[in-house]
Amino acid sequence: MDLKVIQAFLVLADTLHFAKTAETIHVSPSTLSRMMQRLEHETKQSLFQRDNRQVVLTEAGQRFRLFAEKVTKEWQRLTSDFDRYSLELTGKLSLYCTVTAAHNYLPQLIEPFRRQHPGLNIDLETGDVSVAFSKVKKQHSDIAFAVASEKIPEEFYFYPLDIISLKVIAPKKYVESNRVFSSHEIDWDNMPIVMAESGPGRTHTQNWLQRMSINPEIYANVSGHEAIVSMVALGCGIALVPEPVLQNSPLKDKVAQLSSPVAPNPFTLGIICLQQNRHKPQIEAFISLVHQVFSATV
Repeated sequence: MDLKVIQAFLVLADTLHFAKTAETIHVSPSTLSRMMQRLEHETKQSLFQRDNRQVVLTEAGQRFRLFAEKVTKEWQRLTSDFDRYSLELTGKLSLYCTVTAAHNYLPQLIEPFRRQHPGLNIDLETGDVSVAFSKVKKQHSDIAFAVASEKIPEEFYFYPLDIISLKVIAPKKYVESNRVFSSHEIDWDNMPIVMAESGPGRTHTQNWLQRMSINPEIYANVSGHEAIVSMVALGCGIALVPEPVLQNSPLKDKVAQLSSPVAPNPFTLGIICLQQNRHKPQIEAFISLVHQVFSATV
């Protein structure tokens, strides 16, 4: 079945006038008539009732019109997709994430992305998750791995990737040598705590302290969860850290996990970009891949 014939049928179904349709699609009336006869032969149905005064769609013609509209729309969508992806992307895509995110999530994305878009260079910057939104807002980075806040500003597009639990950790040497670290005997109020100086790590820790109804001494405010693990390993106090950070830390054997009466709320990790930039080709291509890889994760 010829797509051009289907498209001619749709024009005729709208105008119900052979001469006008022939003029619109730049063929002669006799050519148009032969096209419709061929279509009726292929469908084995009479699609039009016509005489010298009028043209009317038959019931079969009305059903075929629905089919023709669907086929035409699908063809337009397909050619649009082909046009978009046939043009090789060039330039660069700037990403921002923590070192832990670079280890845990980027390997699943970078290799297939580079294979699909070899002409596009990736600039990767690593740092503290607390500045992820700022990096994207100031357009220092196209895309960042970020932790969702309670209300994400409307200027950002956010796509969730994973739910990350927070673990309460303490210096292992103290836990092994001091019986007060058994969960039911811990005097939480008198445990110094190491906190993130800003960002989701700090807000989640403050929320946990509030729900625990405790107000311990803050030993230090630290930038970066990796540094927090180091401070705890040195014996500076307890802390809340994301589980992947703990698992990837070279000091994980120097700290111990504690059970607390109230579990810390988890992080929702995702990628962000500015809504206004979401459909830029390089950003859209990366987001599309993220949807494929992480579609069933959260």
